[in-house]
Amino acid sequence: MALTALATMTLCAEAQESRTSYFMETSSFRHQMNPALLDAPYKSVLLGNINVGATGNVGLGNFIYKTQGNSKYDYTTFLNPAISSSAFLGDLEDKNRMDLYVNYNIFSCAFKAFGGMNLVELNMRSNTHLALPYEFFEFAKTAGEKENYQIKDLGVNTSNYAELAFGHARNINDKLRVGGKVKVLLGVAYADMNVDHMDITMNGDAWRINANTQVEAAIMDTPLEFEPAHKNAPDGRRRVKGLDDMSFGIPGFGLAVDLGATYKLTDDLTLSAGITDLGFIGWSKTQKASSKGDYIFDGFEKFRVNSSDKSTDRLGPQLEDLGDDLEEMFSVYHDGETSVSQMLAATINAGAEYTLPVYNKLSFGALYTGRINGLYSWHQGMISANYRPWKWLEVNANTAFSSTGTTFGGAVNMHLGVAKLYIGADRLFGDVSKEFIPIDDMNGQLNIGITVPF
Repeated sequence: MALTALATMTLCAEAQESRTSYFMETSSFRHQMNPALLDAPYKSVLLGNINVGATGNVGLGNFIYKTQGNSKYDYTTFLNPAISSSAFLGDLEDKNRMDLYVNYNIFSCAFKAFGGMNLVELNMRSNTHLALPYEFFEFAKTAGEKENYQIKDLGVNTSNYAELAFGHARNINDKLRVGGKVKVLLGVAYADMNVDHMDITMNGDAWRINANTQVEAAIMDTPLEFEPAHKNAPDGRRRVKGLDDMSFGIPGFGLAVDLGATYKLTDDLTLSAGITDLGFIGWSKTQKASSKGDYIFDGFEKFRVNSSDKSTDRLGPQLEDLGDDLEEMFSVYHDGETSVSQMLAATINAGAEYTLPVYNKLSFGALYTGRINGLYSWHQGMISANYRPWKWLEVNANTAFSSTGTTFGGAVNMHLGVAKLYIGADRLFGDVSKEFIPIDDMNGQLNIGITVPF
């Protein structure tokens, strides 16, 4: 399956929580990072929590360029000969990553009973990751300048599912509070492409590729589409082209738990820790495919510019040509249908909040977050200031540090009449395209929601 085909079908967006709200006492949904923070009754329907975000050390502007001068087209890809190799490759990292997140709360209700706070909620969650090593782009851009290229640890992964959660939190004593959730998961779509290694060697006028590429896909009940028979492997396995017509189904079922605690060390200092998404999803009818060892690739040769048909100079046809080349480069062959078990990406949050003794409306927090997810793991440290001047208003400002850079965020939570309105961002968006895709890097996030306190 081509890299672009997999990326396209998975680019829905990882389940993401707004870490900006972790220390905001009036935020209703901070229990999604630590279930012990479930401390007030509320209800919401449809507009309770909408969270969309992206992280990464590259952005759209690293791969799509605006043209200059008298060109007949406005945008072009990095493969355009007018884009120098040094300009393109000089802006890339050794490991280029992009992560896209969506967390949409459909229904949520928190209420007092059974000696503590209780929760029932339904969320739609989507997690997508891309890890693209420097050597992949070096080959695409400079093929022919070297006789051998080695690509390792390239991957694309997505999981998309509904989550029905049941939670409970209570005080053990006047210092310790604990919480937990049990979550039933209904999987809608899962796909994973992993290139353990790809050795590319010049072979006359073409390239000989020896690769270990593994693909798994369970996209509802959608079957795979295959290339014509003459492109089958010598052992008869059919070469995968992509997905066939979409067909609805629920191929995944799983369970997960969240656990958390807070401890009031002193009157002014509170420590907290939580771990979320300890669980799995089992995917039935998963289509598997793999590479077949040595094969020939003609190279990235379909880039067209200033052709007789000026419509092909536009960005759309350029991307289609790039997709065709990638289908040839990442050739995989059908290995049949099976069931697979996917472990969720567990997240650890550990925080400390200090409230000023002389002015208890102002507090400062420090939060460590670690996502445990193999090739796509990451870690982040955040420091924040939280100001609660009145019961109906709370604001936050923060900065965070991670492998994808330094970010700034903030949030406002207002209690207006019968409803609470929350709007915040862990990472403020910079320049974006008309499709709202970050251009300079993938660090951007927006969280909005409305809840009704009981």
